[in-house]
Formats: sequence, C-alpha cells, structure tokens
Amino acid sequence: MVLTGLYTHRLGIPDYIAYGNPVKEDVGLPAGTTTIASMLKQKGYATGLVGKWHLGYGPKYYPTNFGFDHAEGYRHIAPGKDPAGVGQIPFLIDGKEVPGFRHATNHTDVLADRAISFIEKNRKQPFFLFFSIYLPHLPWGAITDADKAHYADKNLALPETDAIDRQQLLDLTRLYYANITCADRNMGRVLDRLDELQLADNTIVIFIGDNGFMVGQHDLLGKGNARFIHRDERAKLRRPNMFDDSVLVPFIVRWPGVVKAGTFSKSLVSTLDVLPTVAEVAGISVGDRPETDGQSLLPTLRGENTNWRNAWFDTYDMVHLGKHGEVPYMRMIRTDDWKLVLYNDPNGAPLDFGKRHELFHLGRDPGERRNLYSDTMYPDIRKRLERQLREWMELMQLK
Repeated sequence: MVLTGLYTHRLGIPDYIAYGNPVKEDVGLPAGTTTIASMLKQKGYATGLVGKWHLGYGPKYYPTNFGFDHAEGYRHIAPGKDPAGVGQIPFLIDGKEVPGFRHATNHTDVLADRAISFIEKNRKQPFFLFFSIYLPHLPWGAITDADKAHYADKNLALPETDAIDRQQLLDLTRLYYANITCADRNMGRVLDRLDELQLADNTIVIFIGDNGFMVGQHDLLGKGNARFIHRDERAKLRRPNMFDDSVLVPFIVRWPGVVKAGTFSKSLVSTLDVLPTVAEVAGISVGDRPETDGQSLLPTLRGENTNWRNAWFDTYDMVHLGKHGEVPYMRMIRTDDWKLVLYNDPNGAPLDFGKRHELFHLGRDPGERRNLYSDTMYPDIRKRLERQLREWMELMQLK
C-alpha cells in the first residue's frame, strides 16, 4: 500500500506472501506496477531499498524490477540465483549473502548503517530511500542487550487480561518495548546523519508502521491474524480481526519549514496517501501521476483547511492461518466515532450467519470491548454504515 498507493487486493496480494521451499514464484507485485521508486526514478532520483521486501520471492519480483537502483536486506533472492531450492532466503548486505543475519542481535544496527551509507553516497543528488526495518515483528530476540536492559526493571502499564500470568505478560511487554526502542534508536541514527550532512532541511521523512500489534489486548498476541496469548491449547488458535490495535499505525512526518514540530492531526489518513503526496511534492503533473486509491496529504501537512475523509474503508482477506482452512474476508468502515467490520466467506456470505460482524462506538469504547452489532439501540447507524461499506465494496469489486 505504501509503495503503490493501491489497496492490496487490487495487486493480487490480499494477505502476506507465504514462504516456501522451493520459493513460490507466482505471487508478487504484477509486472509494470508503478511504485514510489519507479515514479521518482523517472524524475532523476537515486532510489534505494534497505530492509524488508515482502512483495514476491522469484527473480521477476526483485526490487530492481520496480524502480530501485539499489536493494539489500531480506527477502530478496540474489540476482542470478535459482530460486528452486534456495532454502532459507538469505540477507543481501552490500551485494553479499549473510547467512543467519535475520537473527543476529545487531541486524537492525547494520541495516541502519547501510541506510546511512546509501544517503552518504547519494547526498549530492535527489534520492529516495525506503528504509524498511523488521522490528518489532516477531520473533523478538534479534536486539542488543542494551535495548533489553532499558526495560529490565521497569513496571509498565499492562492490558487487563486473565489469559496469561501477569509476570509473563510484563516480560513479553518489556521485550516488545525493547524492540521498539531498538527501531527508534536506529531511526534516530539515520535522522542524525541527515542533520550532520545538512540535508534535513531539504528532506521529507515519513515514518510509518506496517501494522499495529497486541500484547494481551483482547487476549491476543499479534496483529490482524493474531493468536490467543493463552499458555494452553488456545495459543494455537487465531483470531482474525481489524481492531484498532491491529490497524492503527504511527504516521509521523518530519518536513522542516512545512510541518511544524509537535503538530497533531486527527485526520483519517492512510499509507495509501504516501504515493500521491510524494508525487505532488516532486512536481509530477496530475496527468502524469499513477493511478492511486489514496489522496495527497499536502494540504493537511501545510495546515490548510481542507475537506478530508469522513470515513475510512479497508479490507483484509486472511488467506493464511485460518482455522481448519477457513478464509475470513474482513471488510471495514471506520469513522471518528464508529467502526463496522463484516466477516464474510470467499463467496461474500456472512460467516456464522453474521454472528461475527462487529459494531463499536469508538467514542465511548475505544478499546472495542462491547460489540453493538445486534444491539437494538443502534439499527439506523448500523444500516447507514453497512450501506456506505457495501457501496465502497461494489466500487472496489469486492465480495
């Protein structure tokens, strides 16, 4: 969504791309898909990817086929290497394979080093860097002892749950926070280098998470395909969801001279909006801009009064990890105060005869603990939201 400005189902990637051996070569970005990198490359930018690439494993999906001059990290297959039988896909650092690097405690530091190296090499020309680190994605062990030590004795606010022992939950939360600190520390190193090279005033930095994460919220561990956090057989079960804990992510912009430090906006923005925003900032004319499902954030970033979204729509087909092969097709509409989530099967029929559908009043219930879908007090709101959502689904050709 970030790189293309398109909903994932429009690219044929409704869920994550599963790993296999031999590597699956039939799922990934369609050939010719415009990305931020390919768009800016045509404008003369040097383009680089450092970190995670999870948009196809085979040679035809290599990042250099989608606008990147330079790519290193993971999940790439080394150019010229036969993907049939590669085993664990290696990291590529400075063009060389590094076995076992994903689990090295310094791997985020090394990726930051590589990001800084790209900036240094291209500092005298326009450049676009997609720095995509892995943390805080599970597993959480690949961080330094110093990052862990920061939280060793800290008492942290924890969600209310009886699913796991309180000390176990505290230990998990400390480790999760340590991963975030590792990511934050290394992002700080990249920003500091921009300052030192006197590039900060001419560089837009957009920091986004790719998903939220639950550590005990709703008795879950994970994101939209989270498993139950219990320490018994329930830990094997998944809970498909579109809770705010899963779908809300940081969206932070540093743009000196345009975005005032400390500014906060409640606008319903999306990762889909990054590509059209960058296109406008780069001076790409309307007629030359690629198709997008997002819209430019430039007026909002400038603090101008503008008509913005009053509702946000989203979709997630949990193709992998469903219970007994079940594939929940989730469809969501979210406003400032309300959220409606429909759980359908691949044919568009409600799962469990609609008993899984959810309606939450976010203003009164931000933790999404009380499902009001069948509440007799809110039929008009539910019908209005369902109508809006189904109109969007029809527009998007979704079941």
